[in-house]
Amino acid sequence: MEVLLEKENYTFILDKQFDYKYLAPIGRYVQWKLEHQHWDDYNELYHATRLVENLLRNPEVWIDSHAILKNNAPAGVILMVGGKIKKLEDKYPIINEDQSLLLKYFHIQDKGQGLGSFWLNSIILPYYRALEFKEIYVNSSHPHSFGFYRRIGSLINTYQQPSDNNRYTREGSCFKVNL
Repeated sequence: MEVLLEKENYTFILDKQFDYKYLAPIGRYVQWKLEHQHWDDYNELYHATRLVENLLRNPEVWIDSHAILKNNAPAGVILMVGGKIKKLEDKYPIINEDQSLLLKYFHIQDKGQGLGSFWLNSIILPYYRALEFKEIYVNSSHPHSFGFYRRIGSLINTYQQPSDNNRYTREGSCFKVNL
């Protein structure tokens, strides 16, 4: 585990080894949806866990786990995936696979405070730019995040997918962030 930055009571880390504790902010978000009647028939924790299990079994890809620790507890997570990522994505072409990454599961516990923008723009993007990556692709089916991703990247596709129990159709957008 590498500490990338410490700011106030937050520690921004990078871990080359995956630890399931990093998914805790996603679990808290799912719990919040249940408790506040925002259930949308989509369990992000289940999908994140399934994705990680598949990635860990795939020797052609790698995962960087980025986390925000608040008082040593995970308060944010970003999973960056590299390697043979073309095989993982069918919604758009990835031209320069060796210089591209997939950003997966960007969740922050303390929303609306600018922490996510700071983390992505001041730590994550500069880190991968320094490693000479050229583009990051991100998909989201959370409409509240679309404006954020449009500010840092460009919309390259849209998609639809059924919710977990086919109760709803989820509208998603795909973005490319140039480094």
